[in-house]
Amino acid sequence: MSRRLASIAVLGLALPLLGAPACLKIPAGDPESAAPGEAQDPAAAGARVAWPGKSPAQLYGVGEERVFELIQSGKKIGTSWGRYDGPLAGGLHRYSTRVELTMPQRDPNVGGAPEPLRSVGEIVIDDRGELVRGFERSRAIELRFERSGDQLVFTSGREREELQAKPGTAYMSFATIFHEELMFGLRALKEGELAWRLVSLSGSLPTDWTARLTITDPDPPIVALITTNLGEQIHLHGGRIERVEVSADDLQVIVPARPIAWPTWTIEAPPTLTYSLPAGATFTRRELELPGQPGEPRLVGELLVPAGKGPFPAVLFLSSTGQQDRHGFVGPPPVDLGSHEIGDALAQAGIAVLRYDERGFGGSADGPVSYIGQLEDARRGLRTLLVQDEVDPDRIAVVGHGEGGWRALQLAGEGRKLRAVALLASPGRPYEVLLRAQAALAIEAVPPELRAEARKTQDKTLAALRSGKDLPPELRSTGTWIREALEVDVDALIAKSEGALWIAQGEKDFEVDADKDSAALARIARKHKKPHSVQLYPELDHLFKREPGVSSPARYLNAGRPVDRKFLADLASFLLAQLKP
Repeated sequence: MSRRLASIAVLGLALPLLGAPACLKIPAGDPESAAPGEAQDPAAAGARVAWPGKSPAQLYGVGEERVFELIQSGKKIGTSWGRYDGPLAGGLHRYSTRVELTMPQRDPNVGGAPEPLRSVGEIVIDDRGELVRGFERSRAIELRFERSGDQLVFTSGREREELQAKPGTAYMSFATIFHEELMFGLRALKEGELAWRLVSLSGSLPTDWTARLTITDPDPPIVALITTNLGEQIHLHGGRIERVEVSADDLQVIVPARPIAWPTWTIEAPPTLTYSLPAGATFTRRELELPGQPGEPRLVGELLVPAGKGPFPAVLFLSSTGQQDRHGFVGPPPVDLGSHEIGDALAQAGIAVLRYDERGFGGSADGPVSYIGQLEDARRGLRTLLVQDEVDPDRIAVVGHGEGGWRALQLAGEGRKLRAVALLASPGRPYEVLLRAQAALAIEAVPPELRAEARKTQDKTLAALRSGKDLPPELRSTGTWIREALEVDVDALIAKSEGALWIAQGEKDFEVDADKDSAALARIARKHKKPHSVQLYPELDHLFKREPGVSSPARYLNAGRPVDRKFLADLASFLLAQLKP
């Protein structure tokens, strides 16, 4: 699966919980296994039968619910529900699931109970137990899947991926214990070795699932112990899960002594992000294409043209690391990075703005993801801006957000006589320093006994990124970008740059250090005698949106948080001062 879909965990967690076969190599083919729901005779092979396997119509009564509690280190961390909704036309059967996890709060500076992480799901299977269609949905994302021949087609927003799923393939969503029980209930199980292909319905990679089954009590209903290659010990009683243990994570799954009612909460599908001109806008938009060299992906964008008579001073806007469209919309999950508000404010203030869809987003064609590729796209954007009839080519600035600021500095050092560069939450330290700082925060969030191993993994991953070899699967598509970014010399960029620098930083930023990175940029600017100013915003985050609490990736999902108006006014004032006739 692609980088985007392969990185989806519907609940947004990285815990190795049951039913989350993630970051494993995609097997080349399917292990031999009986298809679910088929009434084979395992006794004919000479092994004791632990469970004969039943059809979907026989496993549960209509409306029957199954509930499991997840216990880690002696504390309840979640509940997982499953229900047979009943038969559908055409020999199909529908099942619903709910998962709620409440992870312990490890940061003593964060008050209050952590917000539960919830997901809802639905699967439809046929009389043989083969998956037909369904979805998994959290507050952040919805992942849909549907069978097409021997393929499962996954879609999330505009993303589409296919995975091989021949008859007999098992399926499971993150922390959805009911799916695991279905996996066993639909199959004939005999003592000895078990093996089949297991596909994650939460977007992580498939795996070859193997296990050893031992009958511990042969008297009906038969009790069996299944030890899996995922580190689970699963206790089955009459074909149903009674208990699961994952010793490496100090995790248990139990059937509660008292029933836990089906949850009353539900989750609506994530919103679709759309752009419209702001109220009272006096500027207009014009679609355009960014000409490139043969073999380069087609890029499209738009020019924001202020009201009045031109030619106007103009700005090229360059986005940060993650791919996004011209408006700053990314996903899945759908996130509004606020870039459209920056461009709109500048156009309203009398500055023409060119913004474009990055490779693979909006109307732009897909292409390899690399820092050098993004830099060449930025050059295409600047060349396009300079020849527009509405633009004064002698009054040009570049605004770069995050690592987009590095590309802005590169353009400002290529002899184009740019008047100014605005660096919005841009790193001033080398990229490896940033990666290590972010990793250190993540390491502090794991149990102390696991930190040494996590540091070893970090060092191994960085070595792989530098060499381009032995990358983990989730980094292979972005490895080139990171390896090239590791070579960026911020000192050299500022030394060659022309024009005044405006260094802006939100102090609630968790991606870039407001003090260290802004200080590093200012120090380099002083060293090379570059005109510059620094503006810090105590209550703003990496997106220059107001953050009353603690900023985190989850906060980016909250729709309706606008970019701060004072920041926008300050940015416009700086640019207008530098772009005077």
